[in-house]
Amino acid sequence: MTDFNLASIDDVRTLLEARGASHVHVGLTDHTGQLRGKCIRKDKFIGGLEHGLAMTHNLVAVDFTDVIYPVEGLIVGGDGFGDGVASVVLESCREIPWEPPERNLFFLIEHRDAGASRDPRSLCKRQMAKAESLGFVPYLACELEFRLFNETSKSLSEKSYRNLELATPVSNYLGIMRQAEHSELFNALISDMEQMGIPIECAHWELGPGFAELVLQYARGMRAADNAIIYKTFAKAFALRRQMTFSFMARYTDRGDGSSCHLHTSLRGANGETVFHDPTKPDGISETMRHFIGGVQKLLPELLLMQAPNVNSFKRFVPGIFAPVASTWGIDNRTTSLRAIVGAPGSQRVENRVPGADCNPYLAIAATLASGLWGIENEVEPTAMFRTSVYEHMDQVPRELMFPASFAEAITRFRDSEFAKDAFGEEFVRVYSATRAAQDLDYRRAVTDWEIARFLELA
Repeated sequence: MTDFNLASIDDVRTLLEARGASHVHVGLTDHTGQLRGKCIRKDKFIGGLEHGLAMTHNLVAVDFTDVIYPVEGLIVGGDGFGDGVASVVLESCREIPWEPPERNLFFLIEHRDAGASRDPRSLCKRQMAKAESLGFVPYLACELEFRLFNETSKSLSEKSYRNLELATPVSNYLGIMRQAEHSELFNALISDMEQMGIPIECAHWELGPGFAELVLQYARGMRAADNAIIYKTFAKAFALRRQMTFSFMARYTDRGDGSSCHLHTSLRGANGETVFHDPTKPDGISETMRHFIGGVQKLLPELLLMQAPNVNSFKRFVPGIFAPVASTWGIDNRTTSLRAIVGAPGSQRVENRVPGADCNPYLAIAATLASGLWGIENEVEPTAMFRTSVYEHMDQVPRELMFPASFAEAITRFRDSEFAKDAFGEEFVRVYSATRAAQDLDYRRAVTDWEIARFLELA
């Protein structure tokens, strides 16, 4: 793992010369969480360091498979698909393991000027700055679950995404035998991610056929957010290069659990001291931690769209599959939305179990931090914790803490949220709501196999 410690444009120039670099890769995150970018010549990249790089701001109106949604002011009534200006994030420099030394450097870029109001990384960065203005330093880590298929992009298309072959035929949760069977794959993945500056805390098989998880080691602030974004893209590329597919789809089958992006968050003081632990309080939960939980819990229903961004995301929110169904909390309770992990002061944290693996980590982190910090500022008290299964006691959940019942309702709640407009800006809320509403309309137009089998003959 290389830590480049780039603090200035001169540092970057020195690195490029030392590498004999001919080209540099750059990537910008769209609203779906995909990295989109280019491989550009060194001289053009150096010019971009000083003046910015051209990058269309219409990417925020583009969904998966390049479906372009008619967002007002961008696609409709916009500037004729003109370019915006993106800045190079110097501290984001990584090495792409499979590229030659003269072309293996990768940098994140982010929109500036008007485009910054819609840029996911910029939104996340503003919440990090808000935390630091309050005297806190965020530390975060993502657990990203995925399905592993013995399929390529070509075979997925040829099979029309049906009858797919999983990497393991049966479930073997934490199975050492399966771990050993796929040792070369996981060793190579861990090594490649470590080379990219993404330390892996652990890797293991999950509860389902072909179902696995990598836990990214916690990191400070934007480094943790960048790690999650870079990991999702390059882990998928890693698999495709081996004629396999890693899927971060929230729930690909109704015969198993969904894939999550459990988000672990803790806050420290400016001098590194823990602020979530207080040995004089019940369970060691400090007032700061309790109010952080209270803020996230209260605002989760109206910010759900930033953590469940697709119509398929809502297929996770059903009882019995280790996913939340309402805005609840508890200590080491995996049926709640917010799982308080208590004990050693240095590791005390809040696990947000709501985001699916399909989320844009920048947006999920921004939503969690913004609502938690609001809770601290306003001393918001959480409800009584759940000590047993939420699934068995849904009648005890206050109505205002129930999740929106559908993707469409979540869009409306988010679009109308005054907190979201204040925290993330009216322009982001407007554009993000519009693209999600367009996706929902696409879904409602579609006729599924389930409907054909149920209604075609007998209706």
